[in-house]
Amino acid sequence: MHGTRKSQRIGLVAPYFPPHIGGANIYCHELAKALAEKGREVHVFAHQDAQGDGGYTLHPILKLELDEDLAQLAAFDMDVWHSLFFFYAPLALSRRNVFITGHGDDFYSFRIRRTLPARAFLRQHLLWRLPRVAQRPIEDGLQRAELRMNRQLCRQALERARHLIAVSTFSKARLCQIFPEATGKTTVIPPGVATRFFDGDRVPKEKHLLLTVTRLDETDRIKNVHGVIEALAELKDAYDFRYRVIAGAVTGGYRRELEQMVVDMGLSQKVSIEGRKTEDELADCYARADLFILASYAESQNFEGFGIVFLEANAAGTPVLTTREGGMVDYVREGVNGYFSENPSAAGLKAAIKRYLDGEIRFDPEAVRRAPEPYRWTHIADRVLGVYAAYGT
Repeated sequence: MHGTRKSQRIGLVAPYFPPHIGGANIYCHELAKALAEKGREVHVFAHQDAQGDGGYTLHPILKLELDEDLAQLAAFDMDVWHSLFFFYAPLALSRRNVFITGHGDDFYSFRIRRTLPARAFLRQHLLWRLPRVAQRPIEDGLQRAELRMNRQLCRQALERARHLIAVSTFSKARLCQIFPEATGKTTVIPPGVATRFFDGDRVPKEKHLLLTVTRLDETDRIKNVHGVIEALAELKDAYDFRYRVIAGAVTGGYRRELEQMVVDMGLSQKVSIEGRKTEDELADCYARADLFILASYAESQNFEGFGIVFLEANAAGTPVLTTREGGMVDYVREGVNGYFSENPSAAGLKAAIKRYLDGEIRFDPEAVRRAPEPYRWTHIADRVLGVYAAYGT
């Protein structure tokens, strides 16, 4: 590797970053801090609204347009480049010593991608002349061609990249399925958890207080809050419980849909959907909860890569209920720090939640707190640095 331990320059390409909220933004910010605390000179290249905390050098220059951003990054010289999401994998075609992390839908969606050169020309000079019914199939064909072009671009980039990181074995399997070039050069390193979640006050648990912390996006419903609400509607007459949904980020009408479900199913006195919390408020929510629930389901091109919220809940001593359809199978140990629903359907969740409400499954809070200890960000940073050292030039 170039440079000494103190002077090694690491460039992190972070399309997600605070003040935007969500697990993706937490991942980029916390890993940058942890690497800087290891004595590295960390440079974060993030979107133009990004805000840093001084532990690293922040360059808020990304326009989230692949070719424009790659051109801007060419002006910087780093010992190590690390694209923290798959979107910027093509960086490996122009820079040396590039590492890439894949999470989940980022290696399917190509949300940030190269534009098909003919697309803008056709829109400007031809498509607008056609009736709408004729425009649609042409647009669909151009979209498919553009995605094929970007998949090929990424295949070439993966051959040049030094190494890849997947956040779970589930993510690794999906990544290697769609990009065989990743086979044999991908290491699993999960996300981490911030120290503040371990250090919160040891407040008494509120019996049968159920909690979900997630974003609510009408185009991305795999978090399955609607399934949990349907399950609770079947249990409301027989059990005394309260369910809080903390929705840090909301896109589209999914929250309104869920709120209407709550009313229609007679759950207004038991279920609340709440907005963003401060760090201290969120830590208190985790600490008071009796059970954390995130029962995601996997789709063909979208799934829960890992789930930082499971670590956060456990660090506060709260066990988790989840499914086996995602990266959480790497972390959750049945009966130790959480348990699994047999499936993510409302019926499956009803049965799983009923087990907890009936007292059929219990947890030792101290064992729950110990489970995320290896996932503190300082340990995750050590593992990432180990990959740089093992596979870098």
